[in-house]
Amino acid sequence: MLTRKSAVEQTKQTLTDAFWRLYREKGIDKITVREITTLAGYNRSTFYEYFYDVYDVLKQLEDSLLEKLRFGAPKIGVVSIAELAAAFEENAEYLSVLFSKKGDISFMFGAREKLKKPFYDKAAELGKHLTFEEELELEYHVAGIVSSMIYWLHLPDRPSAEKYLENLHAINDDAIQDMILKFSSDGTL
Repeated sequence: MLTRKSAVEQTKQTLTDAFWRLYREKGIDKITVREITTLAGYNRSTFYEYFYDVYDVLKQLEDSLLEKLRFGAPKIGVVSIAELAAAFEENAEYLSVLFSKKGDISFMFGAREKLKKPFYDKAAELGKHLTFEEELELEYHVAGIVSSMIYWLHLPDRPSAEKYLENLHAINDDAIQDMILKFSSDGTL
């Protein structure tokens, strides 16, 4: 028997899944609440218990995905590559759609902001204001990470997420460490 909390979570997930099935096929501007509720087997009033509109479904889905993928994790190295790879593999379909021409451009910008946040937080903690040059360097690295992810997601014979993340880590490790050292004298983020 479902508890009240799990029933609420299940209903919200069913509505989100119905939205996603529609979103994969057509743009958000062509999706209606009625289509979502019909596909999910609920009525419109149930939808509005969880979401304001179809854009809110997308926003909540994107926010949840960024959280699952540890974008903006408080400390670099806190999450193992194996854990991160499992989350990437589990959510690769979402990522490949959201990071495509059919996807939501705000998701890409949200991912970039989340990736930059630990650096800005560390600078603020140290009472440091990033210079234009430091912000430009940070933006360069973050844009490269997002672009490499898009490249990886759309490869026809995509290697595993673990292989992708290991290679990305190897490429970025020295650059990230150099940036961390610029922010703090002890070299910790």
